[in-house]
Amino acid sequence: MNTLKDTDPKPALLSASDIRKSYGPNPVLKGVSFNLHAGEIVGFVGHNGAGKSTLLKVFAGAHKADSGTLKLAGRSVSFSSPQDAIAAGVSTVYQELSLLPNLTVTQNVWLGRELAGPTGLRTAQMRAGAQEIVERFGLDVDVDKLVGAYPVATRQLLEIAIAVSKDTKCLLLDEPTTALEGEQITHLLSYLRNLADTEGIGILLVNHKLDELYQVCDRIVALMDGRLVIDAPTATANRRDVVAAIAGQDAVDVTGEKKQVVLGERVPWFGVEDLVNDTLGGVSFDAARGRVLGVYGLGGSGRSETLRAIVGADRVRRGRVRVGDEKFAPTTPRAAIRRGIAFLTEERKTDGIVPQQNSVTNTALPVLERFTSWGVLRSGGLDKYVNRLLEFLELRGDPQAPISSLSGGNQQKVLLAKVLAQEPKVLLLDEPTKGVDIGVKTEIHQILRDLAHTEDMVVVMVSSEEEEILDVSDEVIVFAGGRVVSDPLPVDELSVSKLRHLAWSE
Repeated sequence: MNTLKDTDPKPALLSASDIRKSYGPNPVLKGVSFNLHAGEIVGFVGHNGAGKSTLLKVFAGAHKADSGTLKLAGRSVSFSSPQDAIAAGVSTVYQELSLLPNLTVTQNVWLGRELAGPTGLRTAQMRAGAQEIVERFGLDVDVDKLVGAYPVATRQLLEIAIAVSKDTKCLLLDEPTTALEGEQITHLLSYLRNLADTEGIGILLVNHKLDELYQVCDRIVALMDGRLVIDAPTATANRRDVVAAIAGQDAVDVTGEKKQVVLGERVPWFGVEDLVNDTLGGVSFDAARGRVLGVYGLGGSGRSETLRAIVGADRVRRGRVRVGDEKFAPTTPRAAIRRGIAFLTEERKTDGIVPQQNSVTNTALPVLERFTSWGVLRSGGLDKYVNRLLEFLELRGDPQAPISSLSGGNQQKVLLAKVLAQEPKVLLLDEPTKGVDIGVKTEIHQILRDLAHTEDMVVVMVSSEEEEILDVSDEVIVFAGGRVVSDPLPVDELSVSKLRHLAWSE
């Protein structure tokens, strides 16, 4: 392990010693020790599931370590909540911003800590305080305007400014540049460097974009499988060594028992050409019928955004989609369905299910028109059709009960039935086994293989789990930085290590 020897006689601002954390029988952090000093920016990297987010949440008071010691300015601390951490001077800004768009800048600055007087809120004092904060950090915002009126980049800077204004000594940032581009990223990195240099704040920056970390960080720290494997000054941290440490050994083989399938000639039947929007930088790839195309990449790489763009859920500035011999520009999800493209969203609770309705109704929603004649629903035929789908997917639970009463795995089966009811030629799936148990996961894996190999469907599956990609896919493409960085690769030529190397290749 390449480690940085701490020769500074002053105690570290934030110090972690032998931090361990498990979820059930699964260890996530396996004895992590780490120091952060005042005025220092440390870049944290690691593959999906390496333990970065868990460690961040331990530091932030959102999770409690099973064992280990946490010190702040040399004093032992134990945070039972994020509020405890904030009170002690440790503030966190997560990838999903928490500012409320329907409140003003001033209201967001003082949310949860409003200044009250004998006759009500001290609005003038709060406004003046908010104005002082935005001026202190050089933000060009009107404190009386709604936060939702500003672009994501401005909101990101504002959230960091608000966090720092709470007497912050340590600032923890989780992928702060994911939604930014170009000059916005440059501005944010300069902003962070200034906070460290002029305010003496210690900054922990979780980021998978190595170029950005090498540009702004004093040290690079890498986690792999819950252990710290590199802790070195940026000037001496060799980029190739960092990627190798993240990726692990080439010999790793984690594929499950996968039935070998003899594939016929590869004939591309579906594809996208030069998809461009704020996240995607010209995405092109093709997929063949009768095969599962796995799509791998780090968070923010453009993998999920591509699926949303294909079906018209996110706008594109240019680009075309091809199904068979037909080419077209993405417009709306309804238009995608008409062309035979079905999409299983990652966020089933917000985008997928109607929780108060039963499984039959949820499954039937996209195909009601097919079972309607002269304005009258042929409910008997619809119920028979839907129940046959649910039986095929081996739904466990009462299909007439509210879907919210089912387990996460069975909710996911209902969503899969919902997209299959559309009788698609192309099936796009974003994290199809997210939050389901291992038994249901195995069943869904087999269903996806059968849909491709037996039903001759095009199946495109986004997953952040390397094991799932290798176990289910026939071919794999890899995303990095809003682009596809590999041709479709046969899965038998891949390993976990190679996937990670490709994903970190930007």
